Parts: sequence; C-alpha cells; structure tokens
Amino acid sequence: MNAYETVIIIDPSADDAGIERQIEKITGLIAGHGGQMVNVARWGKRKMTYRINNRQEGQYVCLQFNAPAAAPRELDRQLRLDESIIRHLIIRGHIQENAPLAPAEAPAVAAPEAKEAAAV
Repeated sequence: MNAYETVIIIDPSADDAGIERQIEKITGLIAGHGGQMVNVARWGKRKMTYRINNRQEGQYVCLQFNAPAAAPRELDRQLRLDESIIRHLIIRGHIQENAPLAPAEAPAVAAPEAKEAAAV
C-alpha cells in the first residue's frame, strides 16, 4: 500500500453535516478499495486566491490515507463528478505520524536587536 494525501475544497455554503457526509463518502470509498484512513483535518472556511466557479471561499479538508494504487484513481474520478467539490488534489508520499496537518504559517521575522547582536 502507498501513502497518499488529498486536500479538497468543498462549496462554502455546505453546512457541517454536508462536510461530514463528504468526508464519510471519501473514507468509505477508500475503505472499499482496501485502504485505511490515517488522519482527517478540517481546516475550515478559507478565502481562495482567485475565484473558482464564482466562489471566493471554500471549506478546506485534508485527508491522509494508505491505499493500493487503484484507489486514488477512483477517488479522483468520484471527486470530479461531485458538484459540491470545487477543487481537489491527490499526492503520493510518505505520512509522518506526528506532523501537523494545518497549513504552514509564515515564518516569524527576527527582531532588529537580535540581528544587530548576531552581527557583532
């Protein structure tokens, strides 16, 4: 089995029950193809960089799973057919058990006095 990660953007008008139905549908599809879920992280409603289908926001969900090679192909097909999914991306890679699933924040900028002290 291979490790995969997928991020999906769901229609922002979907309520919590609708998002949970989407997550259950995806996890059921993965389990039906012999895979298993590792992590599910709901990132919440976020503003997108550019409009997609006249929508400026979306509900982001990140899923990490282990599955045979046929599962991502079928998952991709099902996500393309679902009209409530605005965008999705499935990547293959290894899963770190303790890695945070939240998107990376911008690194903090060092204070000016710290830079001066390092230069001396």
